[in-house]
Amino acid sequence: MLFYRKSISVILGTVKNFADGRFLSKKGGRFAVKVVVIIVIKKIRRILQDERAEANYLSTMVFIFIAVLLLAFIIDLFSIISTKQELDLCADQMVKQIQLSGGVNAETEQLFNFLCSQIGGADNISYSINASYKTPTPSGMNRAIQLGNPFYITIQGEAKLGGFWNFDLVRINIVSRAAGVSEHYWK
Repeated sequence: MLFYRKSISVILGTVKNFADGRFLSKKGGRFAVKVVVIIVIKKIRRILQDERAEANYLSTMVFIFIAVLLLAFIIDLFSIISTKQELDLCADQMVKQIQLSGGVNAETEQLFNFLCSQIGGADNISYSINASYKTPTPSGMNRAIQLGNPFYITIQGEAKLGGFWNFDLVRINIVSRAAGVSEHYWK
């Protein structure tokens, strides 16, 4: 900007010399040119002093780049929220299965593996169950929960927030919890 101001001041100095009559020999022509030059000088000064439209291509490109990155992070954030909802649904399905079967068995593991395969936004998904189990364990059950006993399931997974190109900038642990009561009576 400084270079442009110096260039314009050199041009304005030349125009002033022209308006003062150093380049004209007739007096009548000098006055008309002087008025025109004064008007042009005032307009140029007003344009140079106006700070409203100072955006250039570089600042515009930086602004667009930052806006695109912000948009990418917002989209990633929504995918993490979607993954959290999928984990909540997985926890609810696991609770229903455990309630009906009365505990944890091979079908519970198969259901969990199937539900985890449907979740695309999380890695290292695992679950744990907090309950009081019946002893001795009935046949076909890994862990049995007696009728009316509550149990709590916690499902955990890792998601990443990275914007475009899947940078691993931030790792987020997503936790989903659900509770249920066993509906199966064990003799």
